[in-house]
Amino acid sequence: MKTNELKVGLAVLISLVILIGGIMWGKGFRLQASRYTVQVVFTSVGGLEQGANVMANGVVKGRVRTIEFRDGTILVTASIDKEVRIYSDYFITIESPTVMAGNALSIYTGTKRPEVDISQPLQGDNPMSMSAVAAEVKKFASKIEVTLGHLNELLVNMNTVVGDSTNQENMNRLLAEATESARQTSQLLSENRQKITESLDKLEAILDNTAEITATANDRLGETMDGVDSAMVAIEDLAQELRGFVARLENEDSAVGKLLTDDELYIRLTQTLAEIDSLSVSLRTKGLRHKIVFF
Repeated sequence: MKTNELKVGLAVLISLVILIGGIMWGKGFRLQASRYTVQVVFTSVGGLEQGANVMANGVVKGRVRTIEFRDGTILVTASIDKEVRIYSDYFITIESPTVMAGNALSIYTGTKRPEVDISQPLQGDNPMSMSAVAAEVKKFASKIEVTLGHLNELLVNMNTVVGDSTNQENMNRLLAEATESARQTSQLLSENRQKITESLDKLEAILDNTAEITATANDRLGETMDGVDSAMVAIEDLAQELRGFVARLENEDSAVGKLLTDDELYIRLTQTLAEIDSLSVSLRTKGLRHKIVFF
């Protein structure tokens, strides 16, 4: 008899342990989890209760320990698994994961380093209440209504413009004139296509001839300039020889100076040398713009 009672009691005890363990698991209790404490400041918690789950990026990773009202703000203290790291671009709010689960403290940990200092309270984003949601919906609906009013006004104006018989006649006339202009342009291009092609061919031939003439003229100009350079060298050589000859004339002790008894030859040679020098300077500075008469 006692053996049966012991068996029944043991079965009831095991059932209670399984039941309590399941409840604790569902509520977010972790007997072996190592956790740390974090505090979050709100101005409204939207019905969040002590013992609620803490969701880290949608995964249950802790539970709410206390909810305190301090100087117009609400301080929520929660225990979170140590594997959860909260970074500088975090976002914390209060959400309801499912309709039946109730509100939970939702932490979106972020990814931007460095990690936040959890020794100081973190800033939470207030949950949106039903009244706030209704206000936002109403504001959005009013914007939609204004937009629809503008659209309706635009359609009325378009209908007024298009429905006017005078405007219709003007638009029909403009369309007819545009169609006729396009037809005439197409006909003109079709009739003169051959002439246009021939003109383009002639223009291309003229451009080719011009390029050929320019190349030939450049070659001849180069030859002419080479001839001018040769003439300049010869003139300079002649001037040098005349200078030497005049120098010998100025020396009375030289044989040539003694042979000259008339000053007229000396004067003419001097004038000739001056003209040759002038011609050389003119060719260098003014080019071939002066007419040269040799005889």
